[in-house]
Amino acid sequence: MLEEGSGSSGASSPEPEEPFTPKFKVSLSDHVNKDGESVKFTLQVSQNGRTVGMVEREFEDFEYLDHCVSTGPGVLGLIVPPVPLRSATDPYNAEIQSRKVMGKESKTLIPDEFNKDCRQLQKYLELLLSHPVLGKNQRLHDFLTEKEPPPRTKVKRGLMGRLSDTLEARKQRWPDSEEFFQQERDWVARYQPALTNAASALASVTAAHLRVGHQLEGMVTALKLSSCPNQHLHQKQFNNMNTIFLECLDGVKGVEDEEGCEGERVLGSVLGLWQRYVTGEAAMLLHRTCLMVDYQACNRALDKAKPNRKEAVSVFDSDCLL
Repeated sequence: MLEEGSGSSGASSPEPEEPFTPKFKVSLSDHVNKDGESVKFTLQVSQNGRTVGMVEREFEDFEYLDHCVSTGPGVLGLIVPPVPLRSATDPYNAEIQSRKVMGKESKTLIPDEFNKDCRQLQKYLELLLSHPVLGKNQRLHDFLTEKEPPPRTKVKRGLMGRLSDTLEARKQRWPDSEEFFQQERDWVARYQPALTNAASALASVTAAHLRVGHQLEGMVTALKLSSCPNQHLHQKQFNNMNTIFLECLDGVKGVEDEEGCEGERVLGSVLGLWQRYVTGEAAMLLHRTCLMVDYQACNRALDKAKPNRKEAVSVFDSDCLL
């Protein structure tokens, strides 16, 4: 007999896996090299506290890395960290983007915000490197260690790809066979529009701060040009009052600019990241639903293809009589 507390076999329970540790650490410098529409970001890659390389990458390289990682083996069922959206670099798109923020009649161009792009791209790489599955991807390691960027190819989706997306979207309302995933789909359906509304409201508030700051800057410029020569007492008094008013307007303008930039830098970055993450989760759940619908359709087709039991018995009896 086995003693009390002894197991029926000599096999030991599996030991828990050690937590995944990223192989590299990466930081992006705020200094970028812009040549026309081409913008190159400088990446400092370190390992075990020691810098192992400095590489330059364009935004197209990040987009191609996202394509390689999200379509690689072992990715089905994973939510891939989303690549940030690309900022406008050419004058035409920059003007369109500025008019969306400052108003249709505005001729003010919002300056390039490459420091914002650097923060978002660095966060994207950190999320990839800390992922227990994607952090081991060889394409990611080559992206960070090879001096020259990997050769990228443009990924074009034709008519068949768009038709496939349309057909898959029709399966979105198909109920899931498991309660957990159905609840997750319901949560995404509620949370995704709420995130979109919050990001849109924040963008409106930020745009309002920028427009107010721009109007205050125009008022400050006009007041600076309205100073009078200091020949009479009332002119000196007007200049003194003008100077005090200028300082007040300049301080209010600084507060407006700081609040707009701070809100976009902190809350805007978080909302944008969560928006892209929830979109990725929705795509993963939709892919699961499509596989489930196809699996159920195959089972129904298999059941129809099987011979009827009564017909099979009658055929067997007739064969026996012969």
